[in-house]
Amino acid sequence: METLKPFLAPPLNLPTTTLVPLALLFLLTTFIIIPTLIQYHRLSHIPGPLLNSLTSLVYARRTLKPGSAQYVYDLCRQYGPLVRVTPNIVVFSDAATFRYVCSHKAKYTKGLWFEFSRWDLKRWSCIAMRDNESRKERKNKLIPAGNKSNQWSGAGLAAMEKRVDQQVGAFIDLVERKYVSGGSDTKPMEFGHRAQFFTLDVATSVTFGRPFGFLDRDGDVNRYLEITEVMLPIFGVLGALPQLVYAMHAWPLRKMMPGAGDKVGFGVLMRFAEEEVRKRVEGGAEEKGERDLIRSYLDNGIEAEDVVQECITLVVAGSETTSVVLRMTLLALLTTPEAYRKLQAEIDAFFKEYDSEEVISYTDTKELKYLWAVIHETMRIWPNGAGLSFSKQVPDTGDTIHGYYLPKGTEIAQCMLGITRDQALFSPDVDIWRPERWLEATPEQHDEMWAAVELGFSTGKYICLGKQVGLMELGKWFTEIFRRYDIAPVNKASPLKLVDGVTWLSSDFWIRLTRRNKQV
Repeated sequence: METLKPFLAPPLNLPTTTLVPLALLFLLTTFIIIPTLIQYHRLSHIPGPLLNSLTSLVYARRTLKPGSAQYVYDLCRQYGPLVRVTPNIVVFSDAATFRYVCSHKAKYTKGLWFEFSRWDLKRWSCIAMRDNESRKERKNKLIPAGNKSNQWSGAGLAAMEKRVDQQVGAFIDLVERKYVSGGSDTKPMEFGHRAQFFTLDVATSVTFGRPFGFLDRDGDVNRYLEITEVMLPIFGVLGALPQLVYAMHAWPLRKMMPGAGDKVGFGVLMRFAEEEVRKRVEGGAEEKGERDLIRSYLDNGIEAEDVVQECITLVVAGSETTSVVLRMTLLALLTTPEAYRKLQAEIDAFFKEYDSEEVISYTDTKELKYLWAVIHETMRIWPNGAGLSFSKQVPDTGDTIHGYYLPKGTEIAQCMLGITRDQALFSPDVDIWRPERWLEATPEQHDEMWAAVELGFSTGKYICLGKQVGLMELGKWFTEIFRRYDIAPVNKASPLKLVDGVTWLSSDFWIRLTRRNKQV
């Protein structure tokens, strides 16, 4: 060692002021710069904004502003059929890719974001399950083929229709009780929340056998909507940063998540679900002659704790998506007088022959062609699932989409605005709400158009179980309300305030309802 001394460099006597920056630079390089470059390189061959490719914060920040869905749509139009919007999320904008990714033969799994819908970390709902085999096993119990306990078809769907009818009646009762205007007497209704009151009472009635009572109270029961409106923008951010699921499910953030002990918001729904399931298990508390989803799921062999998770998910997801279509359809009609008059004329003509005070049947609503053109066109212009919060994950084998190789673990999401505004399918005026396009189409074109729009309910192995119930609510509500009332916006210049993100949130949607002069 002595012989080496002449060749050894003298020790560095660096001051602390130099060592600290060097240490920080080392940490920055090791834990941020190098991982960022590695992540960037994985998908560097896919077009998209450079800054988006380096950090998820660009899109996460966009989700907190109005226009985030439009932002992704604009990126798709600028960069092509596959766009990189975050370091690990790419977006496509065509129906064929959506169907392929969700098909039973494809090995894609649900993305990390879906784990945010786990209300109990020891249990899973079908929507939160990312393993395809486990999810398939659960789904077979939710909708058992040829089984009388299948609540989503046949007699089960007919029982649900009765519950929908009851809540349509409850909405009419609310209008008659508090919101009928006449002459100079105006009693404005804020429809944004009332639409959610209706869909929440339908969802809770179908699920638990009785509604929460939003319509009866005409109020936000246990501040559920208030908490939801705070949570939904957060879900948008999490769509850009799905890796945060690990932090959200760990202490201390987990303590901040909803729990059955809460007195407001989701926690109240969780406790209600637990109590209702426990009552069924103990052998009571079911309305005579009426089956609900709790009884059905228990009979199908789903464990009680898992039934709780399924019920919570159904209420949260089913109520919000349908209320969006209610609000936006009414907005479109109120701002397009010609369409409003056409729809009301069609409904009037139908009831001249129908002559009944009963709520119209779901089957009979299908005779109202213009009604469904209106609803379908709204779902096209304002599709559900417009954000990145429903991404799927590329399988271990990797895959090639639109000529671009995607390594395993890549998250891939759909741009619903791109799918539902395809000019080749819907004609060049895709940005205009025009129901007539559905009536002008040939039967083959109509089916192809609806096949694209109904992707808002997802498809293949991920299709929404409540699709028919949601459509049933829409058809019945518009028929019965337009049959009885004339509706006008209170503020014609600005009927509502709208924010797009995970879903289409609205506020200050004030309307005026008057009884029609000619009752049919």
